[in-house]
Formats: sequence, structure tokens, C-alpha cells
Amino acid sequence: MNALVLGATGLCGGGFLRHAQEAPQFAKVYAILRREAPFQAAGKVVAMVEKDSSEWSALVTNEMHPQVLFTALATTRAAAGGLDKQYKIDHDLNLQLARAAKDKGCETIVLVSSAGAHADSRFGYMKMKGEIERDVIALNFKHTIILRPGPLLGERENSKQSGFGGNLAAALGVRVYRSRFQSWLGYPVYGDEVGKVGVHLALNLTGKSKVQFVSSKEILDISSSLEKNTT
Repeated sequence: MNALVLGATGLCGGGFLRHAQEAPQFAKVYAILRREAPFQAAGKVVAMVEKDSSEWSALVTNEMHPQVLFTALATTRAAAGGLDKQYKIDHDLNLQLARAAKDKGCETIVLVSSAGAHADSRFGYMKMKGEIERDVIALNFKHTIILRPGPLLGERENSKQSGFGGNLAAALGVRVYRSRFQSWLGYPVYGDEVGKVGVHLALNLTGKSKVQFVSSKEILDISSSLEKNTT
């Protein structure tokens, strides 16, 4: 079984890549990137670098044949230069690549969305995330897993990639992480935990519903249970 990871240079995508690489169920793990990877591709990881993202769907071939698509592909309004340009990446490019993967036989998609996502939201970011969820579900994968993390924690390469809530939410999130105050800030979670839980859920689908929504609290709970099972 092969996997395809999008957004592998980010917090959650990096988690997807690491944990998919460690999972014996995957023979190969492909990653499509816009620039040279900050990690060294080794073993089962195949890094495919293409600066022109409009060419990415052509990289999803029959030879790749990804059975699972993990996507944390996203940018921020600041990095993109406006909400409209952000939408073209977060929504349009994700949908384009999800269709390409499904056309090549992909049955499961794991999408990183956001707490508060809703297609009818008055907030541009939450509305965009809700529309991504809605349109990914409409692609009718055999299994769709939507992760809705709260503030994301972890080391970032670029402060412009801090996302909704910015660096302040991340700084506060570290202080309340897994404390009795965590609900006040929407259950902050490390990107690596999001990746670990996404890979686990994709590999344990028996008896699960066709579409799963996983809240930030649930991500934290599942991550904790996985840690206990390995100790």
C-alpha cells in the first residue's frame, strides 16, 4: 500500500510523513513539494519537487497509485498575499489533487481542517475551511477523515506560516497544553500529534463511518492512548 502526503514541510504534514514512513503497512510514501525538502528522503519516502503547483496533479500517476492521501496542504493569508490567493491553495489545489488521487484508485483521504470550520461561517478563514470539507466529502472517497485541530504547536520555519490566530495563540497554547485550562483555547495540539493520529485512523478503518470528524480534544485523547500502548 502506498501513501501520498501533501504539505509535508508543515507541522501536520511533517507528522503525516514521519508516522506514515514508520508504519509497516506502507510500502512507499510519496511527498509532493514546491521546494527542496528540509528533510532527507530515505527508505520508503519518495520526494517529488515541482515549483509549479499547477503541474502537481500530473505527478499523481498510476505507478504511484496512492491508496491513502494525507493532506495538510495550506498556507496563510499573509504568506499568500490575500484571502483569494490563499483560497486557491487551501481549497482549489487541495481539491484538484484529491480528484487526481481518487482517479488513480485512492480510497481514503485524511484532511487537516480547523476547529470552527463551517461553510456558512461569517469569518473568511472558517468559511474557507468549511467549504474545503464540504467539497472533499462530495468527492465521495470510500473513507474521509477530517481532522479539526485547535491552535497548532511546534517549530515553524516561517512566522508567516503561523496561521489563524498567529503566534500569540501558539504562545498561549504552549502554556495551557494538556492542562485544565486547555479548553479555554480550543485544545492546542502539536502538529506531530495530528499527523500521528491521522495515520493511525487511516490504518484502522474497520467499523468506522464513511466520514469521520475528529476534534482537537479527540486528537489529544487518541494521541495519549497511542503513547500508552507503546510504553
